Amino acid sequence: MTGQTQLLDESTKQYDGIVYMPCNPQNEYFPDLKKTARADIVYFCSPNNPTGAAATKTQLKELVDFCIKNGSILVFDAAYAPFIRNPDIPKSIFEIEGARDCAVEVNSFSKYAGFTGVRLGWTVIPNTLKFSDGSLVRDDYNRVMTTAFNGASNIV
Repeated sequence: MTGQTQLLDESTKQYDGIVYMPCNPQNEYFPDLKKTARADIVYFCSPNNPTGAAATKTQLKELVDFCIKNGSILVFDAAYAPFIRNPDIPKSIFEIEGARDCAVEVNSFSKYAGFTGVRLGWTVIPNTLKFSDGSLVRDDYNRVMTTAFNGASNIV
């Protein structure tokens, strides 16, 4: 997002230049992708903080397909995956067919090992994932990860 945002719209309390994906009780905490504009990077956290809502396999497949169709890179934040107890809820975006073609997954030891506040984690980048210019994401992931770790939730 560095350099991509514009001014804060005081009436909405949102930044121009960012596409927001409302996730609320009315849409079961999953964005209406049919009404979502294309963006270079889609950031999605599941389970969501602070709601605890977790996306289903069907919802995540829809998200992956959306990103592939639009040439977007999906940054999937799985930091709260250790709290998933339902075997039908994916703990990793890479459980979804097609995710290796569009996704990067970030995670943290804060939930797995009680390292809250330490900010120690890992990133999974498929070797074949490419930017729209054809360059490999793994060779230049810093521009993606800067977005992921600046607390930007529910944005596209």
